[in-house]
Amino acid sequence: MFNLFKRVRIGRLFFGSFAAFIAVLLLISSWISYSLTSRELADNTANYQQDLLNELNKRLATQLNSIEQMSNAASRNIDIIGYDPLESDLFERNKRKVDLSNLLASITYSTTMVQSIYLYIDRPFVTDAQGPIRVYDWQKLKDEDWFLDIQNNDFAWVKERTIQTNTGSLAVTGFARKLYNNSGIYYGLLLLNVKSSEIQNLIRGETEGRSRLLIDAGGRTIAAIGDPNLQESELEKIRLKEKSGSVHLTAKPQNESLLVWSKSPSNWTLIEVTPWKSIVNGSIRLALILLTVGLSAIFIASFFTFFISRQFTNPIRLLVAFMNKLPDRGLVSDLPTDYTNEFGNLFNGYRKQMERIDELLISLKAQHKRQREAEIKALQAMINPHFLYNTLDQLNWLAIDSGQTKISKILSLMGKMFRIGLSNGETLIPIADEITHIECYLQIQQIRWGDRLAFTISVDETAKDLYVPRLTLQPFIENAIIHGFHGRKKGEIRVNVQLLGQDIQFQVWDDGVGLRPDWDQPKARKTGGYGLRNVKERIEAYFGPPYGVHITSTEGRGTEVTILLPQIQNKEEVEERYHVENTHY
Repeated sequence: MFNLFKRVRIGRLFFGSFAAFIAVLLLISSWISYSLTSRELADNTANYQQDLLNELNKRLATQLNSIEQMSNAASRNIDIIGYDPLESDLFERNKRKVDLSNLLASITYSTTMVQSIYLYIDRPFVTDAQGPIRVYDWQKLKDEDWFLDIQNNDFAWVKERTIQTNTGSLAVTGFARKLYNNSGIYYGLLLLNVKSSEIQNLIRGETEGRSRLLIDAGGRTIAAIGDPNLQESELEKIRLKEKSGSVHLTAKPQNESLLVWSKSPSNWTLIEVTPWKSIVNGSIRLALILLTVGLSAIFIASFFTFFISRQFTNPIRLLVAFMNKLPDRGLVSDLPTDYTNEFGNLFNGYRKQMERIDELLISLKAQHKRQREAEIKALQAMINPHFLYNTLDQLNWLAIDSGQTKISKILSLMGKMFRIGLSNGETLIPIADEITHIECYLQIQQIRWGDRLAFTISVDETAKDLYVPRLTLQPFIENAIIHGFHGRKKGEIRVNVQLLGQDIQFQVWDDGVGLRPDWDQPKARKTGGYGLRNVKERIEAYFGPPYGVHITSTEGRGTEVTILLPQIQNKEEVEERYHVENTHY
């Protein structure tokens, strides 16, 4: 039967490996399909956009060239009109002013692209506030934020800005041209304000939802439509590319974009930025369909395989689970009895075996309890507490009568120590009694050492009613005095007891010479009494990891002992557990 269980597990493992291989193969196929179709879609999209941008660029170049030609013609006509603000003939001066205003106004009325015209000259004249012409002092040019665009050129397109009109604010892009007289002297500037919306309509064409930019020969953005984030991020990369129409794929930290641009004869570049995800949506859907169908097939096959195999493995798994539980929990009656096949035989055999083990455990527990009681009675017989207490009491009175106060105090402290040390055979005693025991021992040692021995004991008040294994701390204090302070004129011992969550921590520190490296190794002869190794072994037998004794010792600088124990409030439960565990040894 176990061979059958093993074969079923091997079959499931093989199927799982095969399913994983098919899943990986499916993922690779989906990725290849996505890569090939996305590249094909990108190439087709790029070719289509390249043709479209070339056509838009031609229309755009025609319109923008017409604006430049208007500006050039207007500058020549202004020179022909020859307006001179210093003309002495007032009639002639007014006539030329009217002719100049009508000339500039006719330009704005001849096309919907030009919203207004600004003329910067020396000694400007007042124009109609409702008209499209404005005349300013040319000293104001230096205050314009676009002045640097025209400062070193005779004419230039200036960046987009907002102006105030009779109907409110309006975004415009300007074309500026310097004015020279017949003698070649620079005397003014003509600025045509072109509506940004008109330029945007030109670069938009008949398509919607596109992100496009128009960049002049100097690399400045003249107009843009669509996503402004794409515009700024890709603009700098386009400037670094070769100045020729081409297709590039640029990767960014969060997405990718397809870039297509067309360059006009006048070195103006029209760029279209298309998010990569909008191009490859079809490829992604195809890959997801393939992946979904394949994974669904694998999942269905895995489900049926798992369902069938569980019919064989569940009974054995249940039996193994019962076998891993403690044999004294009385759970044998929970084993199923409805199996009539060979699984039923296994369960019945295991049930009988566990019933026999329960009987043996009960017998061993009773035997162990009787053994413990016999040991305690033997100890009490060897050292009869009543006789010992009376003897110490008589010695105490003799010492008092003789004036030996130190001996009297030592005998009194010894009496307390014996009472706590024996504790009527109890394995666990309150922490308060354990602290009293080490205080008595330290006071006895202090009588011998005098002021040369200092000790402090700090105990959390809430910890005094908890329980601890008897004689846990005294061996470490005794070791510090006998071995740690050997050959020393003075010494100090500090004891600290504190609660840590559900645990309790004891710390014993001394400034002695430290422990030898082999302190925890068994000695060749028995020395009797409670040793450090004895305490460590008792804690391990009672509680096990993570509880125990941790000792840090530095030669010549002292020893620090840390004892971690659980908080014990009911000593009967711990003693019962200790009795049961000892039956397994």
